Amino acid sequence: MNTDPIRPLNYCAHAIEDLRETSAMLQYAMPQSARVLDRLIAMLQTSVKFILPNCCDLVEPDEVRQAHIDLMRLPFPCVAFEAPWDKGEEAVEYMGEYKQSIMTKRIALCWDARQFEPMPGLNRMFDSFDEGGVFVLPIYWGPEHKKWTVALGGAFVPYGSELDRLDLDAAPPATQIANAAKIAAGHAHAKSMHFRSEPFPIFPEFYENAIATYGGRDKADGQILIDAHDEVMVLIQACSVINCANVATADIEAPVALNKKRHASGKQPFFSYKVLELADGRKAQGGKTAGGHHASPRMHLRRGHLRQLDRKVVWVRPAMINAESTRGVVIKDYAVVPPRPE
Repeated sequence: MNTDPIRPLNYCAHAIEDLRETSAMLQYAMPQSARVLDRLIAMLQTSVKFILPNCCDLVEPDEVRQAHIDLMRLPFPCVAFEAPWDKGEEAVEYMGEYKQSIMTKRIALCWDARQFEPMPGLNRMFDSFDEGGVFVLPIYWGPEHKKWTVALGGAFVPYGSELDRLDLDAAPPATQIANAAKIAAGHAHAKSMHFRSEPFPIFPEFYENAIATYGGRDKADGQILIDAHDEVMVLIQACSVINCANVATADIEAPVALNKKRHASGKQPFFSYKVLELADGRKAQGGKTAGGHHASPRMHLRRGHLRQLDRKVVWVRPAMINAESTRGVVIKDYAVVPPRPE
């Protein structure tokens, strides 16, 4: 029986430490970006944090359907999804003309509430979409620089988006550029399905530099959409699973003794985390794992897909970790909670 514990990644704590150093370096050269970074650090601290599997491998890549898009509802106003990111031989060096760096640790910082506005004016995006939507911002670490970095910008995914065939000719310029680059790299094709997402810059001075470097705003926005693609898919997949009625969230508490030592030495304390676990069909609600941060949830999901049955969506045949445990049961089909009303 697999009894390996689910261990916190602690990406957010380490990212906050690095980003504080970056903010201090930007105070005089790029003061607007430094202020944005300070707001993002505050959001990371207060966000509800989830641990996800490598590359957020929850849904078959070719199985993303409208049901997944419809279930894109954050469980909390601000969420940080953490996931290791080892793609092995599938990693690409270029996405069209855009160079891609290897980033092995990812945080998808997501929020859908107007109470957060890291860059002044960003919430005007809500004015164009009556149903609202989710801001998705990539934060990443890679072996090349060995430092946590926030992307140039992110993507706003409106609620109520429809999955449709990609039509490059009818798409906005930045979307055309981003998807043409994915097709050139073999990560998409002319008949790929597509849902709406809008690029947004997050650092004013860096964005102006990017416009000059790429030779135009549309190309800079195309870079933003390419860089945010993985984190948007993290949002879609994670929310699909979180909204399954038979998937609960288990808490992994922050280590009290270790945090006392970290606080005494001036380091950012570690945070508590949530992990997704398969709940007993008779008890589909979250609960704390026994034993604090050293305990492993009874079961947790790794991959599966959704299916429409009559008027409900079900989660079908996920692979399980710890599925042989006598503390839980394996159930093939899982009912899905419909999106919560606005």
